[in-house]
Amino acid sequence: MDKWEKLLASSLRTKVLVPVIAVMVALLVATVLIVNGRFQQQMEENSRQQFAAAKVLFQQSQTRHRLYLQRRFQSLAREPMYHAAFRPLEGHPHIPTVRDQLERMYKDENLAAEDISFIFFTPAETNLSNAATALVQKINLKTSPASLREECRLVVAKTLTGETAFDTVRIKNLLFNIISIPIEDGGQIIGALTFGENFAWNAAQEFSVSSGADGSVLLAGDQVIASAMPTNSLDNSRLLYLFKYRSHSKDENETLVDTVEIGGSHYFYAGGNLPSLIHDTSIGYLLFNNYDDQLSALRGTRELLTLVSLAGILIGTVVVWFFIYYTMQPLTELRAGAEAVGRGDFSKRVAVRSRDECGELAKAFNRMTQDVEYSQSQLKQTVETLKTTQGQLIQSEKLSAVGEFIAGVAHELNNPLATVMGFSEILKDAPVEPKYQRHLQMVFKSAERCQKIVQSLLTFARRRQPERKLISLNKIIADVLDIVSYQLRTNNIQVQTELAPELPCIVGDEHQIQQVILNLINNARQAIEAHQPTGQITVTTRHTSKFVRLAITDNGPGIAAENISKIFDPFFTTKGVGKGTGLGLSLCYGLIHEHHGSITVTSEPGCGATFKIELPVAENIAEHFQATTETPTTTFQKANPDEGQGKTIYVIDDEEMLLQLAYEELTANGYTVFTCNNGEMALRELRLKKVDAVLCDIKMPGLNGQQVYERLREEQPELARHFAFVTGDLIGENLSTFFAEENVGYLSKPFSLAELRETVRHLVK
Repeated sequence: MDKWEKLLASSLRTKVLVPVIAVMVALLVATVLIVNGRFQQQMEENSRQQFAAAKVLFQQSQTRHRLYLQRRFQSLAREPMYHAAFRPLEGHPHIPTVRDQLERMYKDENLAAEDISFIFFTPAETNLSNAATALVQKINLKTSPASLREECRLVVAKTLTGETAFDTVRIKNLLFNIISIPIEDGGQIIGALTFGENFAWNAAQEFSVSSGADGSVLLAGDQVIASAMPTNSLDNSRLLYLFKYRSHSKDENETLVDTVEIGGSHYFYAGGNLPSLIHDTSIGYLLFNNYDDQLSALRGTRELLTLVSLAGILIGTVVVWFFIYYTMQPLTELRAGAEAVGRGDFSKRVAVRSRDECGELAKAFNRMTQDVEYSQSQLKQTVETLKTTQGQLIQSEKLSAVGEFIAGVAHELNNPLATVMGFSEILKDAPVEPKYQRHLQMVFKSAERCQKIVQSLLTFARRRQPERKLISLNKIIADVLDIVSYQLRTNNIQVQTELAPELPCIVGDEHQIQQVILNLINNARQAIEAHQPTGQITVTTRHTSKFVRLAITDNGPGIAAENISKIFDPFFTTKGVGKGTGLGLSLCYGLIHEHHGSITVTSEPGCGATFKIELPVAENIAEHFQATTETPTTTFQKANPDEGQGKTIYVIDDEEMLLQLAYEELTANGYTVFTCNNGEMALRELRLKKVDAVLCDIKMPGLNGQQVYERLREEQPELARHFAFVTGDLIGENLSTFFAEENVGYLSKPFSLAELRETVRHLVK
């Protein structure tokens, strides 16, 4: 089986030729079998019809023969000399006289030619077993007269009723035709004259000739009585077996036909029983019909059909092989072309030899190799680019992770910053010398500066969806310079700003514009520190009626002329491996164009570089939004003990120092303050205490602020309307949606005491 599977899988020729030849051979075998079966069926049908006709002819022949004997014997019985012997003497026939007359009748020259084996007369008044019945035998049947008369009993009894009767009987394995004639005298039946005719070889010959069969056999008991077969090679035991097998039919009108081989010849044969009054099934006949000639004709037809079919198979195989060869030639060329492409030779082309499917396939292959050749050249360029950017992408992932880390650190710094700012503001009323009062003022300003830096880091590091709104370019520049001021100062780089005081607002995403400015300043810093110990960056803003312009200039080494046209291409960088991704300037270019602006660069080697950004002014609102770079002066406010008289505030935060700060500040202003550092405990106490407002940190272990609010809204909906959140992180989109839907406020960390008091005053109204 494995060998056949390997053979079929070896080539397309084998896959096509083997099934085609197999189908042709199968059709040949099926055709031969069908023809052979139909021929055999037709021969059997012909023999069946012939044997059925033979049976009818034999029966008619027997009938004619019996009528002949009947007329012959009746004429003899009416002759005076015989008729006188049958007349009764004193009421009974004279048996010796009858026997003498029967012997004379037996020797009559008119009966000499007849094959009469015995004659006997049975008087009407005498019992059939009477030994005095006259009997004359031509041959010794080796049986008693009583046994002979017993075999003829039925035919004699039927004759004594007044009609001539016929029967076929078996006596000592011999067949006899029995004809019994009634003898009348004066209108009365005085007896029955019975003749027994030997049914032997002549009858078998006559049967064969009259039926048209090639041979016949007569059987009685367990012996063959007569045979008219052309060969003697078939023994009696086999003839008896065939007779028992085919002599009886379920339907008297049905003739069953079977085949047998005798002496090297082939015969159809059928069997039947001879008519008998006692229905003796042991007497009958077999008919044989030789079909060797027909079989020879069948074999000749089969051989001719086989030769013609084999010739057809050969011609069909040649035609199919030629067709496959014609089809396989372009496929072979196509395979060679595919192998060449597999080796990297994309210049290989396949000849188009026809306009059929093979020709279309060749054209498609040629187009494919041409496209692949072009794509291969492009792929090589892309692979080279990807090799150079693989390390840059890894560095970009590192920067992204660092950004997430910075955002987390900045969020954690908000809690201590809020504490520093709050307690430094509380100490304003402490009895200290004026110089220490200035020190407190410096501490507070430093904390505010840290607050701005942390807020800028959070804004830059958090991932968020772009948001278009009115923004001040001068304010964004100030926030970015706060973020990078330490790095610039420690690298001996001075920053000079020339910001237009009445710069119109623009419409855009504050965080994206911040990212662009931060990238440009960082690039300028890195260019300066890589080539010289000190440097300067100048940031300038100007505006016209339609545009706001920003220019960032450095006094670094500048940009080579051949790199100017590629400076904004993705992954292009002049920095060393691991020092840049090549995505910063391309990102800036894309973000500025999303804001419908433009970004350009000018540079001379050795004289630094200038990046210019131009953004459209927001229409019809420029006069309402003017930015300033001045930092407002922080002033302390004195506590008012009467402000919160009769009001109770509940503060929830996991930072103990912030709880202490809120407690001291609000208590100093007349409020009753309860604090708690756990959401579950706070909910239990709020069920027992009467409070006017709740301040709750949004991020806490256990129940967070949002969950505390939702539980409180279900249990005390009135108190939930005097609820505010405190958070040290930026407010994301989900929280903004939540605050807007619930109409609840929030206080961002770090906060001033004034902001704290203002939030509480708003809550207790």
